[in-house]
Amino acid sequence: MNILIICTKKCETPISVLRTEKIVESIIKNGTHKGEKNIRKYNVVIYIISLLAIIFSKYAVKPFVPMLDFAGYGAMRPFFESLLTCILWVIEIVVMCNVFKKKLNISIISNKETKGQELPVKRIFIIAAVMVACIVVISAQIGFQVKPFYDLGEKFNGYELTNNAGVFLRNIVKCVWIVIMIKAAQEFVEDIRGKGRSINIYAGIVLMLTLGVYDLIAGNNNLGITYFVLNVVYGWIYLLADRSMLKSYLLIMFIYLF
Repeated sequence: MNILIICTKKCETPISVLRTEKIVESIIKNGTHKGEKNIRKYNVVIYIISLLAIIFSKYAVKPFVPMLDFAGYGAMRPFFESLLTCILWVIEIVVMCNVFKKKLNISIISNKETKGQELPVKRIFIIAAVMVACIVVISAQIGFQVKPFYDLGEKFNGYELTNNAGVFLRNIVKCVWIVIMIKAAQEFVEDIRGKGRSINIYAGIVLMLTLGVYDLIAGNNNLGITYFVLNVVYGWIYLLADRSMLKSYLLIMFIYLF
């Protein structure tokens, strides 16, 4: 009888510990699951905000453009519209980054995992090949001209040059939005499907079916179909650049502009 009592007392502790461990594991699992759901939700919000900013910001600045007609007598309206859109975009990006960083501790414009890492030589050659291929394809469609000069046309005056410079500047800032959208879309899909070992260009496909469709309908590029497909390439470049926001931005901007 005494032996049974001793065994029972000795066995009580391990059983209670096991139960406690299971409860803790369950709490951690539920907490992790909720955390993953929140991250997915935030990525969707970031993507939607970015897309809406690209689409509607230019309409928000239009009422203010005529106020600047004293410069150029109205001939520079396209330039001022692009300039004000750029300024508004920069403000929107800064505000969004600060809000998500301070309130939710989410970094929108950087990846801590890949920050400061050097790319393998093989990866650099692949990126270079992709860049050259994109530029050759674009150049071939415009008679092997430099795209900024092609956009201007053969005959142009000072106002047209200034207005084109505004579009150039606007596209530089737009590429920041593109990289932010790629990061958010890639993380969202990977949270659901898992990263895996292969390169899955989820973000590029999502970008093509959203921003790409909008640009195609709005006629924002004179090579609409080409730039529509290039959205997939942008998603691939982001992965090839090891998810580095800065590297991805510079590479995508170069393709987008030239």
